[in-house]
Amino acid sequence: MKKIRIVGMCLSLFAIMSVAQEEGDGRLKNTISVGLTLTDGNSETMQANVSLVTAGEKDGLGSVRAGLEAHYGESAVGDRKDTTVENARLFANAKKTISPMTFASLDGALLYDAIADIDYRAVIAPGLGVYLVKDEQTSLFFEAGPAYVWEKVGGESEDYLALRFAERLEFRISQTSKLWQVLEYLPKADDVSSYLLNAELGAEAAMNARINLRLVLQNNYDSTPGDGLEKNDITLIAGISLSL
Repeated sequence: MKKIRIVGMCLSLFAIMSVAQEEGDGRLKNTISVGLTLTDGNSETMQANVSLVTAGEKDGLGSVRAGLEAHYGESAVGDRKDTTVENARLFANAKKTISPMTFASLDGALLYDAIADIDYRAVIAPGLGVYLVKDEQTSLFFEAGPAYVWEKVGGESEDYLALRFAERLEFRISQTSKLWQVLEYLPKADDVSSYLLNAELGAEAAMNARINLRLVLQNNYDSTPGDGLEKNDITLIAGISLSL
């Protein structure tokens, strides 16, 4: 029941923020991205990923970024078949403008990862932030605030208060290409040696008016994973994105 409440809460957050931005702006950009890797021969492997992101901004009002991403992979040697990747993440972040360079934010995320033995990890985090740079070519912001985490990792359920520090840099190389970098740090409020660290580095370039080539490197680090599990999970994604 607790898991169902957490899923419902995060889904509701995603829906509310998306609808609110549509009413306030009506100029949301929807992007779907897909990637697929296959090998055949002595061994067979398959890895697929898909994401759907909705984002929009209105000067003086604020912005929203929300989406869903999923990854799945398997390998087969002879009669043995193993699942190598199986995870999904729902996320949403809304910013309300306070001044041209400051904002209040609300961030939410829900993660499932079968290989890392994460049945669920839900995070809700209000905060305050500041743009260090904001112009047509470069955007760099920093936000911080409290967070609350509900999770079931390695068969053990836990909920706790944490702190959240995040920054995002986006740089437009040209009208048709960009680079971005994201870093998020969530230490426990009562034990900073226990923390989550999420990072992303990406590049995107247009093939035509609607289709882009993209390359994304993601790194998720858990300082206290489940028994027998690695602390670090790294994913490299190559694929295309389509503006809807």
